[in-house]
Amino acid sequence: MFQISEVMLARWQKEDEPKATASDIKLIESSLGIKLPVPYVEFVSQYGFVMFNDVPGMCDQFSYTITYPDRLEAHEGNIAYVMQPDRVIQSYNIATDPDYGEEWSPCFPRNYLPIAGDAGQGLILLELDGDHQGRIWYWTEKQWPWGEEDNTWLGFVAENFYDFINNLHPYRD
Repeated sequence: MFQISEVMLARWQKEDEPKATASDIKLIESSLGIKLPVPYVEFVSQYGFVMFNDVPGMCDQFSYTITYPDRLEAHEGNIAYVMQPDRVIQSYNIATDPDYGEEWSPCFPRNYLPIAGDAGQGLILLELDGDHQGRIWYWTEKQWPWGEEDNTWLGFVAENFYDFINNLHPYRD
């Protein structure tokens, strides 16, 4: 179950962004040959492809951890928007297929689906397969293909989309 503040609900109702239809979900799943996790489907169906505007009371910050061979680092990220279906598909193709993307593609492994973006060029990713399907990860923009230079890590955010949304918090100085 999602725990959304009244401030956020009021803002999203005012903006009236589109909500996912069964056709939207089917489009993503059939285009990419995947099954979307229930928490993500519930969120976009109930709340829509919302914006996380910089307004008082908006919870748009999250914590993530990076596991290096010799240490664990904690960081903060932000979410600015949830992508609409066509953008999810396009972003996935550009970011994971070197033949479709740019010289810096793939940006991350193919078993991660970009579903939202931050205030810059970073992406919030949904893990697609394995024992941990549905986990949320964060990729900060890198100008190198996956595995080269500093593009060698993803930040772990949450076990599922419920936990991701429910643990968002306002910006802290």
